[in-house]
Amino acid sequence: MYFISRERIEQSGIADPIVTQRLIERTFRQKAQGTAVSAQEVAMAAGAREAGAFYSLPAYLAEEGVAGLKWTSHVPQPDHGLPYTHPIVLLNELATGRPLAILEGELISGLRTGAVSATAIKTLAGSRASSLLVCGSGYQAGHQLRSIVPFMPELKEVHVWSRTPLHAEQLVEQHTCILRERGIQARVHVSLPDHLDFAEVVVGATAASEPYLRAEHFVRGHLYLHVGMRDIDSEAIQSFDDIVCDDYEAGVPSSSQSLFGLARKSPDIVRKVTLLETLLAQPDQAKQQHPSRKTMFNAFGLSIFDLVLAHEALKRLVEPAGENLEQFVLSKERKI
Repeated sequence: MYFISRERIEQSGIADPIVTQRLIERTFRQKAQGTAVSAQEVAMAAGAREAGAFYSLPAYLAEEGVAGLKWTSHVPQPDHGLPYTHPIVLLNELATGRPLAILEGELISGLRTGAVSATAIKTLAGSRASSLLVCGSGYQAGHQLRSIVPFMPELKEVHVWSRTPLHAEQLVEQHTCILRERGIQARVHVSLPDHLDFAEVVVGATAASEPYLRAEHFVRGHLYLHVGMRDIDSEAIQSFDDIVCDDYEAGVPSSSQSLFGLARKSPDIVRKVTLLETLLAQPDQAKQQHPSRKTMFNAFGLSIFDLVLAHEALKRLVEPAGENLEQFVLSKERKI
């Protein structure tokens, strides 16, 4: 059994946004075919939910021949320099059940969420947009920026807003090379404008506990990517003409995301919902960011995507030089 660190995952080459997006898009298609399957997540809170919770997210990938589990914690930290989540990914061989590897999961989670957004950008015609606003300046906001920019060939302006302007400036500075080589102008907003009509694509990627995006922020033609938990309020969600999801049914029972909280109160919101895999298989121009419509993409986050990235990283590391990866024997073989 292998233990794969973040550094090893980076060495595998899966952090390339083009590579990651292709893997995620392929897995969306496998999901539609029923060969990439996530089970219902199980949440456990050891005390008050506000104090943190732990999540178990099992899945299997029939074509890759693996089953696995994403295990993660969501625990608020008194020290804001510490991560909010601490995920790991466990892989087993599907045919035998043999444990294959445990991989560091934070990088995989960041790559996965960014690549899901990139797939939404491609599918929902956001690739034609020339302006982007990223709300947030943390770990996930950085992954969104790195993952999305390569799939927006006409991008001319990147706007960043954060409740901490210094962090927004640091985010832009960290990505100066990516933006400069494309001739993309960057602007940091000290306060969130009342209307977001300067950006054709808006990303909400913060850890906000209360919504800050309202219906009046959005205009016709907007594509909004909801990556965080509570960035947007119910009225704003209801104002969208179309809502596209990576998954819907899995989130409705218990997810704290804004969309699913609304769905439990107003089940008829489902009439606006389409799965991204459906649009990949059967493109619908009426739902793909028409200039007269507002579209929201909601990223719930599925463990099939973590598993496919973990499996690809393991495969790339083992196949050419498996002897350079140390294996750990969990137990000696039983004698018959």
